[in-house]
Amino acid sequence: MNKAKICISPIDWGLGHATRCIPLIQALEKLNYQIYIATEGYHEAILREALPNAHFLHLRGYRIKYAKIGALLPLAIFFQIPQIIYSIYYEYRWLQKKQKEFQFDIIISDNRFGFYHKNVPSVFITHQLNFQMPYAWATPGFQKIQYAWFKRFSACWIPDMEGENNLSGILANTKLKPTIPIWYMGCLSRLKQYEPKDIATHQEPITFLGIVSGPEPQRTLLENLLWSKGNQLQLKFTVVAGTPKVKEAFEQNNNATKYPHLSGADLVKEINRAEYIICRGGYTTLMELIPFEKKLILIPTPGQTEQILLGKIWQEKKWALCYDQSDFKLSVALNEASQFNYIKPPFTNFSIEALETALKQLTL
Repeated sequence: MNKAKICISPIDWGLGHATRCIPLIQALEKLNYQIYIATEGYHEAILREALPNAHFLHLRGYRIKYAKIGALLPLAIFFQIPQIIYSIYYEYRWLQKKQKEFQFDIIISDNRFGFYHKNVPSVFITHQLNFQMPYAWATPGFQKIQYAWFKRFSACWIPDMEGENNLSGILANTKLKPTIPIWYMGCLSRLKQYEPKDIATHQEPITFLGIVSGPEPQRTLLENLLWSKGNQLQLKFTVVAGTPKVKEAFEQNNNATKYPHLSGADLVKEINRAEYIICRGGYTTLMELIPFEKKLILIPTPGQTEQILLGKIWQEKKWALCYDQSDFKLSVALNEASQFNYIKPPFTNFSIEALETALKQLTL
């Protein structure tokens, strides 16, 4: 009997869209689906490493660039709107051709608006039902456009918990919901599978682990900031640069190590060693870090409204400390973190049984 085929594609807007697909795809493989992943670049490298049994198809990403100055990000995105529209059109046409070749049974898009097929059950994964535009007055209008577009999909899956006990605040838990079926999936954490007993213990502790990701040039700016300031303070620390295809990013001295990328198991080793985790505060990164109960220091990407809002929400709830990159001082942040009364965020793990139910509803 032939396996049913699923084609899944994450947007290339930060590595989190790819990494949060890993536990989902692993669950789909356990349910005996044949998986095809459409992606390229860093995302492909990470997914190939974690999912050796999947089939890979090359699909160009949106390839969005950020501004060096956060205040200029809305302008930078504005000038890339034609590129974004072309990417949506391109992925739509690409999928129509591939559907004729492979005959997929289900399509899953992680935030790729053109990745659907009118004759195949198509799912849209997002945690942003209420996408925060750079200008607050534009947010309601964009939501109306977004919800109208969602009607091209069969269902919307949200990696969060429904109700007040959630992680993303007004981003995913809005009063106004799309008209298509919605499933709140719970937390997607690829790192949850690595139990403490499977990870080597008694390793030398480090002060902090810096996890860097996101579009350029802001990714490089944060990498350089953490590396230079950590070394100036002569701290013991590790930086993971988020560049899985760039071997030259490895660097080491007596106190610190910088890796271009780490596998899930190796990343967990570094997390367990660290007293503090410093990261952008992208939604997927936050989901993945909750089970480790580490003290989090967030530095949102300048101008990225989602991360700024999440940082504010998580600091208000005492789940993390949050700093603006422009005035971030490592010594001050570590001192304040040492005195901060951290509270563990809620965590409801993604369920393979609930996934199986959601898949059956798609094909009714």
